[in-house]
Amino acid sequence: MTRKNTTEDMVSMFLNFGKDMKLPSPDLEALVARHKKNLEALDTAAKTAGSGASTIATRQREMVQEALDEIMAMAENLKAGGDPQSLMAAQAEFAKRSFEMAIKNTSEIADLAQKSSTEAFNVLQQNMQETLEEARKVMTQTRK
Repeated sequence: MTRKNTTEDMVSMFLNFGKDMKLPSPDLEALVARHKKNLEALDTAAKTAGSGASTIATRQREMVQEALDEIMAMAENLKAGGDPQSLMAAQAEFAKRSFEMAIKNTSEIADLAQKSSTEAFNVLQQNMQETLEEARKVMTQTRK
């Protein structure tokens, strides 16, 4: 029982210390509202990043299907036969197209990832700017 009174006395002492120093008391409703906005911004950023990852996965599946279709077409052309020079030329052309497609696809995936990351970051950056602006307003109001 003595311990509880001691704890209450300590809490009261700190609360009174703030009042005695004439420190502004925090607006708890504003703090809770800002915290809620922060959580909403994190949720939006996570959803944006998740959506970007889904878009990337879908596009990668499409790219694999396109590559498989091209391989099947080349295999059909090779089945037809022909002279060795034309077969070598067809294989060289296929290798060239495959290399060009790989570079194009890698660039496209990198662009999608960058766009998704930028959108998620912008959500968080906007929220941080709003938080700092609110803090600035609170600090300016208490000084007056």
